[in-house]
Amino acid sequence: MEIVIIGCGTVGSAICAQLSKEGHNITVVDEDAVAMTELCNTYDVYGVDGNGASISVLRKAGVDKAYLVIAVTASDEINILCCSAARKLGAHHTIARVRNPEYYDFMQLMRQEMNLSLTINPEFYAAKEIYRMLRFPSAAKLETFCRGRVELAEFAITADSPFIGKTLHELRSYLNMNFLVCCVLRGSEVIIPSGDYHIEDGDVLGVTVPEEDTRAFFKAAGIYRHRLKDIMIFGGSRVTYYLQGLLKKGKFSSMVIEKNKEICRDLSAQFDCTVVCDNGAKQEVLLEEGIEHTDAFLALSDVDEENAIVSMYANSIGVPKVITLINQMSYVDFFKSVGIDSVVSPKSSTAGYILRYVRSKMNASGDEEIESIHKIMGEQAEAIEFVIKDEIDGLTGIPLKKLKPKRGVLIICIAHKDQILIPSGDDVISKGDTVVVVTSKAKINSIKDIK
Repeated sequence: MEIVIIGCGTVGSAICAQLSKEGHNITVVDEDAVAMTELCNTYDVYGVDGNGASISVLRKAGVDKAYLVIAVTASDEINILCCSAARKLGAHHTIARVRNPEYYDFMQLMRQEMNLSLTINPEFYAAKEIYRMLRFPSAAKLETFCRGRVELAEFAITADSPFIGKTLHELRSYLNMNFLVCCVLRGSEVIIPSGDYHIEDGDVLGVTVPEEDTRAFFKAAGIYRHRLKDIMIFGGSRVTYYLQGLLKKGKFSSMVIEKNKEICRDLSAQFDCTVVCDNGAKQEVLLEEGIEHTDAFLALSDVDEENAIVSMYANSIGVPKVITLINQMSYVDFFKSVGIDSVVSPKSSTAGYILRYVRSKMNASGDEEIESIHKIMGEQAEAIEFVIKDEIDGLTGIPLKKLKPKRGVLIICIAHKDQILIPSGDDVISKGDTVVVVTSKAKINSIKDIK
């Protein structure tokens, strides 16, 4: 597929890395020749130096022959202009990154009037991910499928866990509830485990649970945490803005510490939350505002290094839940090495969203549709949600034990009418079902690729 990416920043680089890995023909456009050249050399893609809003630059990048144009520069207005011009020049589909909260309510109108296929808002996706974590603070990461009816939770096994030493077969008997350990991160290796897999201290488990059973599962695992009452937020970033809207709906109480007076005024006027105008990177400020007594601390500033420092401090004094925003993915391993498990990346969320769109367009058979794609287990595995729209030869109506999926591929959930099935070998996939698949190695564009 011919794809043009306009903007070689953090998000553009992440999208380029993922799509080039999947074999697409990528052209990148940016005025920063150094950043563009580095990206071209790293991922073996073609580069065009120039302003993506220029017609001559767009022509040089070949947007007239492009199946998809993705505009992710730092300017919302330029992104919209690039995509609108690209469609006029002949591009089949366009995606624009639009981050400004003031444009949020006009997204649908904007797509229609500017002829955009899709608009993406990385900070809004990040805020939704953080909100899910706050709903179930026991999980380091939580993804939802089947319209919220199924949850895939990641959590680390600690030395006092009752799970240590048990096989997955023994764990199912021990808990006697509906769940599936669908993947394990041990060190740097992702494993799709069999029933005789032994759980060890330090393992990170990915567990699929029906939404109504999630709380009971965490209680049985001995890691359940009660609903968070007091949330302290460091930084008044765009993520904070979107999160406050979600917190208001969920009736959470929060305090934001931000040193920029104008941002403080905006947050205070928009939301019913406590806003403190001060430098939250200072220990004395955090102590004065009661960090020791808060249920959750969210480091959501635009500076990764500051987020790391204050998160480490919050961990060191025993704050029950610490969530850290990170833009540079090269910092992720460092953050986790110092005990920061709950890391959120707008870049990662955006790349996953675009990947879903691209794979959906590639799969033109009409008998299935990709509903969502989530990167899990430190970005080393994927959970893909398919909607089965028609009968599929060699797949539907066949017991799962006879399908024999590829190594590193596991069907983790089937939503059949009103039922949520954590599947056994005797279950079958039927027309109208929603099927969730986890893969650690195989590239899957279609449900047919699981075999």
